[in-house]
Amino acid sequence: MIFSVSPGERGFHLEIKGGTWKADSCALRFPEEVWKPFPLKETLIRELAYAATFSIPVILNHLRVRYTTPLPSHLDDYHSLFESAIPNMVEPIPRESSEEVLRIFRSVERGFSIPSDARESIPRKKWNPRRAVLPFTFGKDSLLSLATLKSLGYEVFPVYVDERIHPRGREIRKKLEEKFSRETGVSVHVVENEIQLLSDYQVLGTPETRLYQVPAQIVHVLAMIPFCFAFDAPFIVQSHEYNESLPTIHREGYLCERRVMSGKRAGRTLKRIVGSLTGGAITTVNPIGPLGNFSIYSILSGSFPHLHSFQFSCHMEMSTSERWCHDCERCAHGYLYHRALGNDPAAWGFEKSMLSEEKGRFFSTFREIHPLDMYHRFQSKEEALAFLLSRERGETGDLVKTFERGGAREAMKKKRKLAKSVFRLQDEPGPEPVERESASFFLARLEDTEHIVVPGGSGTT
Repeated sequence: MIFSVSPGERGFHLEIKGGTWKADSCALRFPEEVWKPFPLKETLIRELAYAATFSIPVILNHLRVRYTTPLPSHLDDYHSLFESAIPNMVEPIPRESSEEVLRIFRSVERGFSIPSDARESIPRKKWNPRRAVLPFTFGKDSLLSLATLKSLGYEVFPVYVDERIHPRGREIRKKLEEKFSRETGVSVHVVENEIQLLSDYQVLGTPETRLYQVPAQIVHVLAMIPFCFAFDAPFIVQSHEYNESLPTIHREGYLCERRVMSGKRAGRTLKRIVGSLTGGAITTVNPIGPLGNFSIYSILSGSFPHLHSFQFSCHMEMSTSERWCHDCERCAHGYLYHRALGNDPAAWGFEKSMLSEEKGRFFSTFREIHPLDMYHRFQSKEEALAFLLSRERGETGDLVKTFERGGAREAMKKKRKLAKSVFRLQDEPGPEPVERESASFFLARLEDTEHIVVPGGSGTT
């Protein structure tokens, strides 16, 4: 299998050649005004071509591949991230095992072309320390990053990576982009990543898999670099909440972060990669890193309700609903937290309750939690507070009644303490000034939660 890569006017093209597997040319394209002046084209093509495709031989169980590009500078880092995240990726796929995926991954023989003698140089330029580029998805996390940085006086350039694999989701996002730009005055820039189609199991005709996830997340970061150069922005903003960095027990018994690519170790690795590729000119930041899920909903709906109204967090391919699939953990928590905060979930696009009995599987509150599983332990704390507040606001769904029969009385006794442990910074902010400014911004809003925690003045200490 040969991954043949060629430069294009707005990025590069990649096709798969060989006797067993072939694929027509796909492209990764940037806006022309961003790509044309970018000084590190060869460097970035070399990294992106590999980062976007290195899971394909594993998905296809094809053990010999060759690239027409030189060896990536950070191949070992990409492999380390992939191996660390294998339990995450196989978790929802019962037929896959971490050991087998790791065995196949380490069995792949990879060849690369000889690098040219030419060396790209990084031009000296004046960077604007109040500008940032934001990988943007319309999820609550990137919405809060955008809102926070703009409130702090930063100029933010949102960039959406269109992976072409979810046509219905693309259609919904396209409409959101137009409405968002019209109502906020903020333009969303787009990277067209057709190459992602080559990792999609439906395109490949293979059984369902999630092994494309780590490569896709690496691409989401590396693809921001040309925008940083175009807009003189020295920061790439990652939007990873505290919950996702907590350890959990995975299906096969592995203890690792809920989302390895959202954790601190992966964050440090990506920061180092970006710094290395750009001569230290660009770095990554994660302003929302100290915030839990419920706190993010609280700040967004309380301080930025208009921006929050654009939230779009689900893969909608198998759903007939307009905004939420109503069949996942994201939907369950979104519905519960809106209800707890006094919002009408219907105004945020929910078409039916997520608190009926069959939705209990999406909540940590109704499961046995391993002593080392800090993710579900913390999440159950957020949920307990949210169920209490929903109950006080008149919610009578099946799961509220289940909660009343279970831990409601004990949670009520500790409501104030529970609220203080949920509505706070859960971790130290990162070292960059923008991360510390964001932490102070969040603190001020989390301290103003008395009206949320004690509806009607009730509650105990």
